[in-house]
Parts: sequence; C-alpha cells; structure tokens
Amino acid sequence: MGRTEEDLHDALLERVARRYFVHGMLQNDIAAAEHLSRPSVSRLLAEARARGVVQFKIGPPVDRVRELEEELRRRTGLRRCVVATNKPRALYGNTSRLGYVAARYLEAQLAQAHILGVASSRSLSSVADSMAAGRRPDLEVVDLLGCLPGGRSADGGWPGEGKTAEGSGPNTAQLIAVRLDAMFRPLPAAFVYRSGPARDAALDSEQVRESLELGRRSDVALVGVGSMQRFDGTGVYSPVPARELDELAGRGAAGHLCGHFLRADGSLVEAEDGPFLLGIGADELRQIPQRIAVAAGRHKVAPIAAGISGGMISELITDHATAAELVLLPAP
Repeated sequence: MGRTEEDLHDALLERVARRYFVHGMLQNDIAAAEHLSRPSVSRLLAEARARGVVQFKIGPPVDRVRELEEELRRRTGLRRCVVATNKPRALYGNTSRLGYVAARYLEAQLAQAHILGVASSRSLSSVADSMAAGRRPDLEVVDLLGCLPGGRSADGGWPGEGKTAEGSGPNTAQLIAVRLDAMFRPLPAAFVYRSGPARDAALDSEQVRESLELGRRSDVALVGVGSMQRFDGTGVYSPVPARELDELAGRGAAGHLCGHFLRADGSLVEAEDGPFLLGIGADELRQIPQRIAVAAGRHKVAPIAAGISGGMISELITDHATAAELVLLPAP
C-alpha cells in the first residue's frame, strides 16, 4: 500500500469512527454513505479502536469547570470559586446541577464546623434538596434572617398582615438541618417591617436576640445573592414593594445580600424610610470565617460582583454561563 493509499485509508478510518462515535450513525447507514459493506465498517471501527483513533476515558460525570474556577478566583480575589457545568444532572431530568455541586461543596466545608448560618431563600432550595442524608447532632443550623413559619409576615411587615407569603419558599436552614439530622435554631420574626419601631419591637424577643447572637458566631454562612428584579429575581414574589426597590435602585443599588443593598463598588445603600429588615448585620456577616454564596443567572452578575467588592462573600458557587460573564468584568 503506497503512502497515498495509506493516507486515504487513514482518512476513511477517521470518517467512519466520527460518524459512529460522534454523530451516532448506525453501521448500515455508514456503509451506505461510504459505499462499503456492513462487515467492512465493523472492521474499520475495530481498527480505529486498536490504533488509538478512538480512545475511551471512563470516569465520573463532569460536574465542574476547573479551568474557569481558577480564572474566576484570580480575577475576583475570592478564596475559592466553584463553577458548575450548565448540563443537567440527569439525561431525563431537570434537577439542578448547580444545587448538586453546591451541596457537595458545602458538605465538605462542614466537616469541622459547629454552627452553620443560612440566609434562607428560594435560590438556595436546590442546595437543600441535593444535600445527602447525614447525622450531625453536633452541628447547629441557624437562620441568619427573620423567617416566620410558612413564610408568613408579621403585622407591620410586607407582604402582609399575618398572611402566608405565596411563593416565598421554604425555610432553607430548617430543610438543611433535617437532611443532616442537625439541630435547628429558628429566627422567629418577620424579615421585613414597615417601620424601625416595629422591627425594634421584634428584637425585644429573647429567642430572636439569642438566634441573632448565635448567627454571628457561625463558622460557615450560606447565602444567596439577590437582584433588583422584584427582590428575589424571579418577579414572582417580593417582600419589598416595587416602589421601594425602584427608589433603592435609583440611589445606586445593584443588588442585595442578606437584606443589605449594595452599590457596584460594594458600598451599602442605607434605607432611609424602609424597608426595615431583621437579620445579620453587614459587618457581622463579614466576620464569619467562610461566607459561601450560591447564585447564578445573567441578572445576578452585577449583584454578585457587588457582593464580592463589599467583602460579603469569601467563596462563590455559580454556573458556567454566569462565571464566563463575571470574568469579563473589570477586576475589583
């Protein structure tokens, strides 16, 4: 066989292998396309495997984008960045890969922790859903934000008058505590109040004060990051009226974290006439050794960057698309 014939054969070998292994064609269809017999296609595929044209690598599903994680860490100065692929967790399901990756990372960080503070939100529900069952009676999970049972708001708070806040979502901290068989410390108060005195009245509760104090001593904090799109980013539910959000956005707020509204440079936008929120303070949050934020989506890019600039986040878990946009922003 001359060199030209060898080259033609090698090209045929690659075409047949690509049609079968990449494009998923049947051997009969490949035979028809290449004017070959079915046995000839089978022999070519065997040769492709033997000569290394086709190489198999067996391993676990790829959940993370390691190269982008390192680039994002360098760009942001964060302690760690975890970037989940945008592929679904299962071929025939729509479970969140971000939630799965975040749950695995959180479980690893909790090995030596005794107090986990959680800013319960809808955006963290996929993390709670993906947590593996465990037994951690030595771990205490505490609310970092006011969270009444059933998502209710107390009198004086939006969305109103003791009614269930439809769409507000479950108490993520409690769900995580149940999954880990850990102790749960609630912060039984409304998150949002119409006035400062109404919030101060809630702080008269000894249980509220004790939970806030415990939250300040958290070893690890798990938080979401909110946009200015109806507060939770979905447009479905907002404990803060749209007019209040518009006013805060007009004063430069790019997003919020644990109820603290942040400008792009990370500075706080103080709410003069409300909303009055009950939860961990910004400086108190910064004192927690590990502050893990889980957030993804185009509308979360600017809020995430603001949270990083403000020192509210030490570690970020996001997805491929969001990370790709974050690395394009100017370095903080």
